[in-house]
Amino acid sequence: MEQLREVKGPRGLSAAALKWIAIITMFLDHFGASLLYGHAAYPTGWQGGTRFGWGEGIWSIDFYMILRGIGRLAFPLFCFLLIEGLLHTRSRWKYFLRLALFALISEIPFDLAFQRTWWDFSYQNVFFTLALGLGAVAAWDWLTEGNAPDCHPLRGLAAVLTAAAAALAAMWLKSDYGALGVALIIVMYLLRDKPWGRDLFAFAVLGAMVLIGHAHWNEILGACSFPLMHLYNGQRGRQNKYFFYFFYPVHLLFLVGLLSFIIRMGL
Repeated sequence: MEQLREVKGPRGLSAAALKWIAIITMFLDHFGASLLYGHAAYPTGWQGGTRFGWGEGIWSIDFYMILRGIGRLAFPLFCFLLIEGLLHTRSRWKYFLRLALFALISEIPFDLAFQRTWWDFSYQNVFFTLALGLGAVAAWDWLTEGNAPDCHPLRGLAAVLTAAAAALAAMWLKSDYGALGVALIIVMYLLRDKPWGRDLFAFAVLGAMVLIGHAHWNEILGACSFPLMHLYNGQRGRQNKYFFYFFYPVHLLFLVGLLSFIIRMGL
C-alpha cells in the first residue's frame, strides 16, 4: 500500500508480491460472491430472481465454495500490508484520507456487486474497515508514544478507548468484517514484532468471527495467509501504491457488468 522499508536479502516475498496474492485471492472471492452467487440467485434478472439455481462445473456450489475459501486469505494479508504501510508512510493522515475517500468511491460498486442495488446501508465495503483500523492503530501509536514502557496509564486508557470506538464505529457502519476486522488489525499491529504470538491471537480473532460474528466456518481459512506473512522479506518490491485503490471499485463494476451480460444472454 504505502512505501515500505528496503532491506538486503532477495529471498522471501516482497510487499508487492503479498499485495498481488491478496488482490488475486480477493478477486476470486468476489468472482464467487458476486458473479456465481448472483447467477444462481438472480437467474431472471437483477430484481426478478427469487429462486436459487446452481448448475455444474463453474456454476456449481462446490466451485463457489472453493473460491470463497481461497478468498479468506485476502483480508489478513491486506491488514498486514496496512500496518507495514502505516509504519513507513510519509503522512499517516493522507494515508487515512485515501482509504476514507475510496471507501466512499467504492460504495456504489460494492452495493451493485453484492446487494444488486445502487445504494444500500445494510453492509459497507472493506475500505471503511481498513480506514477505521488504520485510525485506531495510528491513534494508539501516538497516544502510547510508540508503546513506550513509561507511557502514562491515562494515555494507555485513551488508546484502548479509541480502539474500542473504532471497532464500534465499524459495527455501527456494518462494514465488511466489522468490529472484529478492526480488532484483527489492532492485534496484528500490537504483535507485529512477535510473529508467532500475532498468528495465535489473529487466529483467535478469526475464530471469534465464526463463533461471535456469525461468519461462515471458512473464515478460519484466513490463517492460511500466516505462512505468507512469515515469508515477508521487508522489501517493497515493484508496485504502484495507487493500483489497489482503483482496482477495488473497478473490478466490482467489471463483475457487475459481466453478470448483467451473462443474464441478458441467457448463459
